[in-house]
Amino acid sequence: MSEPSALSAAAERGPLLALDAGSPVTSVAVGVGDRVLSLRTVAIRRSSAKLLALVAEALEESGHAPRDLAAVVSLRGPGSFTGLRVGLATALGLAEALAIPAAAVTTFDALAASAPAVPGRLVAAVDALRGEWFVRAYRTGDPPTPDGPPERVPAPALAARAPCTVVGFGLEALAGDAGPAAGLRLEPAGPLAPAALRLAARGALDWDPAGLTSPLYLREPAARVPRR
Repeated sequence: MSEPSALSAAAERGPLLALDAGSPVTSVAVGVGDRVLSLRTVAIRRSSAKLLALVAEALEESGHAPRDLAAVVSLRGPGSFTGLRVGLATALGLAEALAIPAAAVTTFDALAASAPAVPGRLVAAVDALRGEWFVRAYRTGDPPTPDGPPERVPAPALAARAPCTVVGFGLEALAGDAGPAAGLRLEPAGPLAPAALRLAARGALDWDPAGLTSPLYLREPAARVPRR
């Protein structure tokens, strides 16, 4: 693990690469500080086959080569089991091959950082399917700070937290399951790789590559290895 001062210097001279392969919109961004130099997105169903191509395209558009990267960041979930593994493995492989710092950021933190500045409570939400949501509450700020641990809640329980702003993907499903709720503002999320870059610029990341080996699932996978 690199020293924080060295990491700060690396981040300042950039560029940084950010990956999100676990969300419904897979995204790759290259940036320096708050400035996004390039962004590539693709539907998640194609992310496993396209991620490295997206990285190459984003680097080319930014005018940089892999050897120019100062650090790499990847989202660690919750999200797609397969997508998260692909994204984290790609980030770890790049970090090791290029000998650069690496960090992992939760999808909750990236969602909160992507939300517009609004007063009141903020909730980052990831669709857990089966009428449930993975959520984490935040206090607004730059960057937002967690206000409690991650939880798994049914849609009506999330709606009961109103008034608040909920940021996430697929919020139309939440609106359908929860029904109308006064004071519940739904904020659809966009690509999250730029939000990860923003968190890096704010010094909000733990630059430890070990985070890339610990996906945040919050639920056991449906498929299990058969017992012998």
